Amino acid sequence: MSSISPYVMVDRANDYRVFLERAFEAEITDFVVLPEDPGRVLHARARIGDSELFFADSGEGGQRCLKSPDEPVHVQLWATVPDADSVYGRAIDAGARPAQEVTAQSDGSRLGGFVDPFGTLWWVNTTAPVGV
Repeated sequence: MSSISPYVMVDRANDYRVFLERAFEAEITDFVVLPEDPGRVLHARARIGDSELFFADSGEGGQRCLKSPDEPVHVQLWATVPDADSVYGRAIDAGARPAQEVTAQSDGSRLGGFVDPFGTLWWVNTTAPVGV
């Protein structure tokens, strides 16, 4: 099973969180602040109904925003796929530029990223097996 979730880069992600909670009654999880600047958000997940939206502060300090080609990427795509390594490899073979090689995460999932030939930053994720 595959799915795609938007990843929105904003200025003032803490304010964006409040907006999502107020406007959509969103449940915010995985809220990670930038260690060197706790006022900035490195990664967060919002559940709105049956959907997920990821968000973070934009900018080089957030380490989530790539230039494409002259402006910051404001929306990134997060794809949960059965095999992140295969998707990453096929994307690179199809002309994408590596952003982050697929690696094992602390929760047992696998995550990597690439910029497609059109400038979109994709994150591919394979969830951890049950029981890990």
